[in-house]
Amino acid sequence: MKITFLGHAGALVEADGVKLVCDPWFSEGGAFLSGWHQLPDNSSCAPLVHEATHVYVSHDHQDHFDADVLNALDPSVTLLMPDYPLPTWKRLVRTLRGPAPVLLGDQEVFQAGPLRLRLIHSPTPRHQDSALVIEDTNTGQVVVNLNDCQVDRDQLRTIRRLHPRIDVVLAQFSGATWFPFAYSFPSAEQVEAAQRKKVNSMRRWTRYMQALAPRSAIAFAGPPALLDPELSPHFFAESSVFTTPPELLAWLRREHPDLAERTMAPLPGDELDVATGRLTADPGIRQGFDWENLAPYIADYARRRAPAIADVVAGYPEPRHGLYDDFAAHFKALFAAGESLCRAVDAVAAFDVRGVGGGFWLVDFRSLEVREGTGPETDAHDYRFTLSSRYLPEILEGGMSWEEFFFSFRFSAWRPSIGAYNEELMSVLRCSDPDDLTAYLRRTAQGGERPAGTFTLETPSGTYRVSDICPHLGARLGPGDYDPELDAVVCPQHGWRFALPDGACANGRARLGISPSGTTADPDTPTDLSTDTPTDALRRPRERQAHR
Repeated sequence: MKITFLGHAGALVEADGVKLVCDPWFSEGGAFLSGWHQLPDNSSCAPLVHEATHVYVSHDHQDHFDADVLNALDPSVTLLMPDYPLPTWKRLVRTLRGPAPVLLGDQEVFQAGPLRLRLIHSPTPRHQDSALVIEDTNTGQVVVNLNDCQVDRDQLRTIRRLHPRIDVVLAQFSGATWFPFAYSFPSAEQVEAAQRKKVNSMRRWTRYMQALAPRSAIAFAGPPALLDPELSPHFFAESSVFTTPPELLAWLRREHPDLAERTMAPLPGDELDVATGRLTADPGIRQGFDWENLAPYIADYARRRAPAIADVVAGYPEPRHGLYDDFAAHFKALFAAGESLCRAVDAVAAFDVRGVGGGFWLVDFRSLEVREGTGPETDAHDYRFTLSSRYLPEILEGGMSWEEFFFSFRFSAWRPSIGAYNEELMSVLRCSDPDDLTAYLRRTAQGGERPAGTFTLETPSGTYRVSDICPHLGARLGPGDYDPELDAVVCPQHGWRFALPDGACANGRARLGISPSGTTADPDTPTDLSTDTPTDALRRPRERQAHR
């Protein structure tokens, strides 16, 4: 196999005439209201998509799901996507004008010539994402493309069991969130939180590589370029969560020197021979681009992309009428679709909508009411989001979720403290659509989350039974996640810290079930001692043969 890197999370995998393109993102308008752009500019690789026999799209985020690219695919291309249950995903897929996609379930296998493709869904329904295991049945070579998908330890162990020898793993290494820089925290707290997130992202990437032990470890799906002058300061600020390849490599040399030796951070156009592990660099992309000196490159890139950014923003004109009635109806529909989750938010969220048709509006999740307010100084609230009214109609009409809007970074936020994160609120906003919220709650009620159990944790202060599911986003926990310096269980996915002996979370509004050995860790969580042994996360796969 040969891999040509296409920039960001894009890759072209070739074997015996099959050309599989993964997550191609080339739109000049970038992604998320033109807040994100490819870094570096990967437009020189765009023609390679036209050579594809197969295209794989991992999930719906616009830096992976580029509708412009997908709509232009040749009808002969086989388009592969996950079969996610949320209605908005199914509607999004139906909007495509290119080849009809083949939707693959979790663990499903698709045969593309000599390539055996196994799709792996995210382990929790709270996130729609997927990874792809690519096996060349002629050579036995194996490539694991994790992109952004945060697989858990059960899935990693099963991949390794199925493929004891893995040649290449591609995985995201940089943060890509609006926290903490979108919030009005004190500067020192922002910087500290950002550094923690950077380190946690690098540790997560390292954990994937240690678990799968590839011959070549690829730093993949790196930071986006923020080219809009209003946004670019976020990239260079100390409170930025965007990790660059030199930062990752420097950290690896200090913490994991053996892994650093087999880590690569390819640029668009670079080619990797999977058999030899040799990376051939594209000299053209390196002219004028240097990770260690990004400011001049970003400034020139921003000038070139300015017309495209302006076109995207112009596509969201200021509204011609008041938006409060539509705003209130939007949240009342969410209340009706997911009353239990909405009440669990237990907070008042304020939306300070600036511009024509805006106002200061309060969403009271305690009383399930929406009301107009007068301002942040007079109306008590627990969370606040400030945004331009020009983007709100798209959200209220279902064209964009609150989460997608937040990824644009075109807003600011407030909450009382770093540790006042409200997962229930963000779950409601992540769904945004009443049908999605209903489907999500139905799936979790039917056991869509990973089965919960407990594990035994021996510490200097005693022995405990600990719930093995992180209450944040459902990641699997185990004894190896105990940090003796903190005397806490630390989630390997996002760094949430649960202190012993009571399981209180230091950086979120949650509690992990922890109890002295011999008692149940959480009375609401079934105790299953067999979960000390990893579950078989990938069951016997179904297989499909490509028809071309």
